[in-house]
Amino acid sequence: MTPEASGNGDSQSRGRRWFYLKLTATIVGVLMLAGAIVLVVMQHDRIATALEAMSHPSPGMIVLLVATMLASLFITGLQFQLLLARYQVPAIEMQGLIAGSALLNFLPLKAGLLGRIAYHQVVHAIRPMETARAMILARVAGLVAIGLTAGTLFFRDLMEGGDLWAWALIPAAVAGWLTLIRLTRTAGLVLLLKYLDLLLMAVRYRCAFMLMNEPVGFDICMALASIGMLAGAIPFFTGGLGLREWLVGWLTTMLVALPAALELGLLADLINRAVELIVLLPVGGLAILLLRPRFKSAIERYRSLQEAVLNRDRSPTPEQ
Repeated sequence: MTPEASGNGDSQSRGRRWFYLKLTATIVGVLMLAGAIVLVVMQHDRIATALEAMSHPSPGMIVLLVATMLASLFITGLQFQLLLARYQVPAIEMQGLIAGSALLNFLPLKAGLLGRIAYHQVVHAIRPMETARAMILARVAGLVAIGLTAGTLFFRDLMEGGDLWAWALIPAAVAGWLTLIRLTRTAGLVLLLKYLDLLLMAVRYRCAFMLMNEPVGFDICMALASIGMLAGAIPFFTGGLGLREWLVGWLTTMLVALPAALELGLLADLINRAVELIVLLPVGGLAILLLRPRFKSAIERYRSLQEAVLNRDRSPTPEQ
């Protein structure tokens, strides 16, 4: 066997392993999500008060849930606009691409992520490694935002309180300081946007608990948003599907002194998951419909160019 054949075999083997690992994680995530739903349904007597409150939802809370989800999509688009700024992707197109890929990410094997990489390569001539690099940097910024938030909440608790809004300014101040330095300006802006996204997620958790007539402190909601964002950053689970619900439920049992804290935490995250779908189905679906024609035409141009190059290489030279 030649070295090239051996290399191709190893690459295919790694690809198969990656595929099966992703498939297994997707199946586990779906089963965990189903388990969360089943537990909430089976324990409906323990959370009867919360379910009763949810049967008469406040319109203001519903509007706020939807509005913050839309704002989170917009902020995510801004992050990648900054990280891929040198390629000058139109802002409205980037926003549509983020919404469409977020919807497709509910499908197995991170379909939206792979689709976004392919779209950038074909339409904007952005190499896959460049898109992947931007995604990794955005994920690292998210982890830093989570770490700063967790540290802030820890020290606030250690010092026995204080105005939450003042403590909440610390991660923003760190990000703002990075923007003052030329080499870290983009990183600082992305970090600031990630932290703002985390706060919006915390608002959604606060709304979810208020819908259940179980208001909890915003500091607890920030902690739940941190663990939820961390679950979404784990590569093999699609948006933390299933895993996020259980992590939020587990953390709720540690932070909230309620008899059915696990069930309420699971239900709060299921509400947020439902809001994501309510927003992404129309917004992401419309974005996919609008971007699909451009993607198809770009693929056709790309194939035509490849065929032209191939025919040119095959054509005989005058000396022949």
